[in-house]
Amino acid sequence: MNERASRALALVALVFSLAAGASPVRADEELGVAVIRHRILAANGARPATERVTVAYDAFGLHGTRTTFRSGDDFREVENDGPFTTERGSLKGQAWHQNANGQTVLDQPDPGLEAREKLTPALGAISRPVRGYVISTLDARGLGTKEYVDEDSWRIVRRDVITAAATTTYTYDDFRTVDGYTQAWHWTTRDGHPENDGDYRIERYDADPVSEADLAIPPARRNLVEFPPGVTAVPLPVREDRDKFIVRVDVGSRGLDFSLDTGTSGIVLDDSVVAELGLPTFGTFSTAANAGRYQSTLAIVPEMKIGDLTLRNVAVGTIPHISVDRPGQYKTVGLLGFDFFASLVLKMDYANGEVTAFQPSGFVPPQDPLTNALAVRLGSGRPMTDVWVNGAVGERFVVDTGGAVAILIFDYFARRHPEALVDDSGGRFGTGRNYGVGGEFDTQRLRLASVQVGSVNFKEFVADAVVSSGAYGGDEDGLIGTDLLKLYTLYTDYPHDTLYLIPNALGRAGLVR
Repeated sequence: MNERASRALALVALVFSLAAGASPVRADEELGVAVIRHRILAANGARPATERVTVAYDAFGLHGTRTTFRSGDDFREVENDGPFTTERGSLKGQAWHQNANGQTVLDQPDPGLEAREKLTPALGAISRPVRGYVISTLDARGLGTKEYVDEDSWRIVRRDVITAAATTTYTYDDFRTVDGYTQAWHWTTRDGHPENDGDYRIERYDADPVSEADLAIPPARRNLVEFPPGVTAVPLPVREDRDKFIVRVDVGSRGLDFSLDTGTSGIVLDDSVVAELGLPTFGTFSTAANAGRYQSTLAIVPEMKIGDLTLRNVAVGTIPHISVDRPGQYKTVGLLGFDFFASLVLKMDYANGEVTAFQPSGFVPPQDPLTNALAVRLGSGRPMTDVWVNGAVGERFVVDTGGAVAILIFDYFARRHPEALVDDSGGRFGTGRNYGVGGEFDTQRLRLASVQVGSVNFKEFVADAVVSSGAYGGDEDGLIGTDLLKLYTLYTDYPHDTLYLIPNALGRAGLVR
């Protein structure tokens, strides 16, 4: 009996048990995941040691190109979408990216203190979209990836990436072999939102050597925030309201109010204001936010002035209905996030309602003995740090000056550490309702015996845990918000991957130690 017939007999019961042909079923031990992956690699052939690949695409309403240079594990990818250029790569183990405003960021890995969810691949037989196998690598919620393998060619012809927000399906075809290596030269992406549909095709592929310059980490293309000549510190025109800093920004002849928001990974404007300013927009995206989904696009603001600071040709994103109106006081129509914070050092004085911007080159870290210095990782565009909740560590807590809570715990942490979320209040606080970008979500208020942020261990700390299904459903542990930050003067030193928290009078009155 040949191998194909033997395998067919061994799997016949599995095939007949499949419903729509895509439900993973445990396969026999003889033909396991390792064997399938070995056959995929053998069918693809040896990948060349060096490559340069140019892909043309239409996606998110944009037409662009992406060129990748690779040598071994090192690579550099340059993407051009009309007026926007972004890059990313890895050089000698250092991951990095450069955003649309030309800022280069070194992506720091998590420290590795916490246990990640174990994802065990499972193998199943399928009859659609091809006859073959599906390799499912999923967590307890069913999130992760599914790879569909054609048993005749041993090609991966489809890959599903399943997140809490959507399932994105990659479909591969037009397989070609160049220099002994076979890969798809065409693929599409679909996630159920037509504006996000993508079509990709390789325009050029060769295995020619790449130079060190091709792989080098690029310096920042410019200083996004310009200080006046000879000036190293500038007070910003701000007001504090409900523990949030509202900044006055002049765009052309209009004065606009923005919120200083470390929880935002760029600079964002309300789309109605973009229309009123007559700014051309580029692309259309359906974006999954913390508490819902919204449509956004891209634009370029010719000039923004914030006090004595100037920003020119600023790449921004748009969000519908972002405005917060306080009649007679202000109306926020934008968020100043990562791209602004990354260009300078900010001192955010909650006690006095003042914000000062410093040139990074002249900034001296605070010397107060009570300073709590938080090492942060900025690869996501938001400062992430470690928090210990009743002894369980989460490495992905976002320090968020736009979050109106003290500590908010997400499902990713709660699911892995249910033993840490012991409510000392006996349920006395009950549930609440909060607002995030994209909608509202429900929380459970908890009194926790111990919450440690940096060098400070808070006792009998009141925190909130997200309980709405799908809200904050990614792989972040939680956030640190303004109900805690207002006890400090906060310095955001993004250029040195550090935040400094110095307790103010309210904090020194026994609330932080």
